[in-house]
Amino acid sequence: MITIRRVEPDDADAHALWAEQQEDLARRYDAPDLVLETRFDTLVASLVGYSEQGEPVASIVLRWSPYDTGAGSLELKRLFVRPLHRGHGHSKVMMGAAEAIARKAGATRIVLETGTEQPEALALYDRLGYTRIPGYGEYKDEPDSICYGRDLPFRVLVVTGAMGAGKTSVGESAHSALAVRGARTAFIDADTLCEAYPSPPDDTVNQSLLMEALAALAPVYRRRGYGLLVIPRILEDPADRAAIAHALAGPGGIADVAVVRITAPLEERIARLRRRETSQRWLDWAVPRTAEQADELEELAIEDAVVDNSGRPPEDSAAEALDAIGW
Repeated sequence: MITIRRVEPDDADAHALWAEQQEDLARRYDAPDLVLETRFDTLVASLVGYSEQGEPVASIVLRWSPYDTGAGSLELKRLFVRPLHRGHGHSKVMMGAAEAIARKAGATRIVLETGTEQPEALALYDRLGYTRIPGYGEYKDEPDSICYGRDLPFRVLVVTGAMGAGKTSVGESAHSALAVRGARTAFIDADTLCEAYPSPPDDTVNQSLLMEALAALAPVYRRRGYGLLVIPRILEDPADRAAIAHALAGPGGIADVAVVRITAPLEERIARLRRRETSQRWLDWAVPRTAEQADELEELAIEDAVVDNSGRPPEDSAAEALDAIGW
């Protein structure tokens, strides 16, 4: 078993492992003058794996790809396990940690390069579901080079809750917090997408229109490299989560959807509704409806977490929501 730590770019343990990797590759490829990159301008994370005795035994680096591999591509570098510690699954553990960080960063794809003289690496990537892709960057015309890629599914946060609970403001704050963190994130106002009249008699909230719109938008957001999507929307049907996941499906598979329900007392929700610039006719419908919705959503229990958005800044509620779903 190893313990994985996130380290600074100039970490001595990481650089020692990279130097050993350089020596290993120089022997394998009979390239004594081989020089490996040790500075990564688009660094996302550098990881070191430590044995139970505290010895640094494994490394991996993640950076945003500087090559023409598609927006949102994250490149893995420096996967290395010291020879005496091989055969214990450490490479797989390091890859799992790297992939988790890639998903949290909003990557839509992972790419990497290895070579013909690294059969252990080739077997690992094949086993983990990576597929061979055309060479990229300086590896494009290297006969000994083999490149791999893996598409990742969208990760989606749906912020649900009764009208007036603060779904949109909390969703916008969550999106902003992710952006500040450096993640590749997009905010989609679902209500705007399906605000159309007339709606079908059996679908007054235009849910089918929303799913069709999301399916049409999914390739656009993927092409632009946005792997995290934040969507405020009231979910009133148990099938809604799966419908969103399939609407946003792509090369990486169906979307990974998390749902957070935002709550606030009825009086506070009504006050928020009244502050909106809208018609009295809409208020006459919305005020009693928000009371019904809160009870219905409580009974539905479609969410992964519940966050109280009463009397607090939406930024605080957003931070709690992101933490609750592990984002």
